[in-house]
Amino acid sequence: MIRKMKPADLNAIMEIWLSSNLDTHSFVGRQYWQEQLPAVRAAIQDAEVYCYIVASDTIAGFIGLTGDYLAGLFVAKQYRQRGIGSQLLTFVQHRRQQLTLDSYPQNQRAVAFYHRHGFVTSQQDATNVHMTWTAPE
Repeated sequence: MIRKMKPADLNAIMEIWLSSNLDTHSFVGRQYWQEQLPAVRAAIQDAEVYCYIVASDTIAGFIGLTGDYLAGLFVAKQYRQRGIGSQLLTFVQHRRQQLTLDSYPQNQRAVAFYHRHGFVTSQQDATNVHMTWTAPE
């Protein structure tokens, strides 16, 4: 089930955010992610966030939007490769006409995932891949 984030979800979301970044961005130092925690916690509270819920109201993953910008899509390690990320992305694609996002070029799995979901690379350099998606007419 996918539902809007509740205030009580914030700690679980932050745990998924930190552990996912540490798991998938080994090319970025651990200290960087830990230093980002306060700013991300504040940003998440201001964003439009949807949670993927499994048994016992456990959050398995979440997606966050700021307008039409996909600010983050994260799935807890034990729930990856089950289609949860795809379901979250499809959920927001049905609610938007266009989305943009940024990814690290080193995170090739994420870039490939977004390409499979209709995103195209609109700009890329050594540190960033900017991608866009437009709803089919």
